[in-house]
Amino acid sequence: MTNGMRYETWRGLALWGEQEEAAAVEVIRSRSPFRYYGPGLTHRTDALEQGLTELTGVPHAVAVSSGTAALTTAMIGLGIPAGAEVIVPAVTFVASVGAVVAARGIPVFAEVDDSLTLDPRRLEERITQRTWGVMPVHLNNAAADMDPIVEIARRRGLRVVEDAAQAAGVAYRGRPVGGLGDAGALSFQLDKNITAGEGGAVVTGDPRAYERMVRYQDQGGQFSTSKGAVRGAGDGPAFVGTNLRMTELAAAVLLVQLPRLAPMCERLRDVARRVRAETADLALDWRRLPDEEGSGGDLTLLLDSRLTARGFVEGLRAAGVPAYTLYQGQTVTSHRAVREGRTPWGVEWERPERHRISEAFLGRSVTIGLGAAMTDDDVDAVVSALHKTAADVRGGGG
Repeated sequence: MTNGMRYETWRGLALWGEQEEAAAVEVIRSRSPFRYYGPGLTHRTDALEQGLTELTGVPHAVAVSSGTAALTTAMIGLGIPAGAEVIVPAVTFVASVGAVVAARGIPVFAEVDDSLTLDPRRLEERITQRTWGVMPVHLNNAAADMDPIVEIARRRGLRVVEDAAQAAGVAYRGRPVGGLGDAGALSFQLDKNITAGEGGAVVTGDPRAYERMVRYQDQGGQFSTSKGAVRGAGDGPAFVGTNLRMTELAAAVLLVQLPRLAPMCERLRDVARRVRAETADLALDWRRLPDEEGSGGDLTLLLDSRLTARGFVEGLRAAGVPAYTLYQGQTVTSHRAVREGRTPWGVEWERPERHRISEAFLGRSVTIGLGAAMTDDDVDAVVSALHKTAADVRGGGG
């Protein structure tokens, strides 16, 4: 327990144990932590990529160094032109924007709806002649409403790059996230569903894009497409890439966690259902999930005001239940660099307009953190804390 909380909200990390240790030791003893060669290479990264194709239902995966790297690699692989626009929801982590910048694109921001994900009804109004693609973000273990988003994108000739950093193992209408658009990005950072501390992967069904992705993350194909003495040969035109490669150590740790992903998501989904069912008498307004059946567990309230939301956060935390308002109630455009359009090479876009709809939803939100090691007693504590907090806040006129 930390910060006086009854339970921890770690997901993949909470289940770490002897298997991760043994997997790491195996790589260390092989003296081959680099994925492309070594005296006793165990090919853990190759095996992880195969496992990720099975997880997402698409034929190609590239393991990289972070979720941000995965998003950037996805856009580079799909051929984003320099200066092209990518539509990003106003509610997301700054990494979504950073990946667009790294790919030399320009982010354009769109409103979210009561799912806290990209509002398909507001998407089309953001499309211009410069728009190349759209980046729906699967937020906090729940999928965005992908069918209408993909329909608009296909009709308008746009690429779809899914930011599934917060949603490994989540599905949308029976289909795994990451495999619904042209490419999808996963993150394995410390608080994600499976974790190696850092790491990521991009998945795609496009074989030509896949070859470009492999090349890009490996210095343009320094090792992955080498033929004889020629570096970066491959079958397509050569280009200079960068180094975003995953290590064998990270892959080994992640590989042992893959089988735990589905049961963990199912358990957390059941926890969320139970909490909602046992607080039905409170008439709480829960965040709308485009596909509750496929979510990985989410408990996010939408209260009637920021003041009420603040009261709920304080009340729940006082009862030992981890609770917070997503991104402190601020859209990604409140980030100073994003607001001012500042990149490492200068100012690249004008100050975005305020996204008042997204601000209103986000500011009124309260998320109850769920952890993979939660017990039934912890779930009972959440239910009790919600009843007490609702009585205190509403009774006190909050």
